[in-house]
Amino acid sequence: MKTYQQKGNESLLIINQKTLKKVLLQNVVLLKSNVNYTTFYLQYGKEKVVAHTLKFFEDYLETRGFLRVHRSFMINPNFVKEYNHKQEFITMINGHKATISRRRKCILKDFVE
Repeated sequence: MKTYQQKGNESLLIINQKTLKKVLLQNVVLLKSNVNYTTFYLQYGKEKVVAHTLKFFEDYLETRGFLRVHRSFMINPNFVKEYNHKQEFITMINGHKATISRRRKCILKDFVE
């Protein structure tokens, strides 16, 4: 994984076998894993699927403010619309819902309060 600066915007450059995808971190709302693939849900309704696990991106994105709330979800806290305490999920501004695991609730409580 490579990152680079372009006109003040921090980007993530993802290199797969045959493709090269650029993602601006400020536009990433949610990351969702599905076995060995990760789907990036972007701010304006676009999606990008890459052939890497969520763990591959976790260390890098946590240093940039993203939160891992479940083994399948990583969120950008800037785009949280609603936090449901009873059903334990977060609704993002694009309408996607991310489940919160029992062990990671404490991380989110610190963020919300």
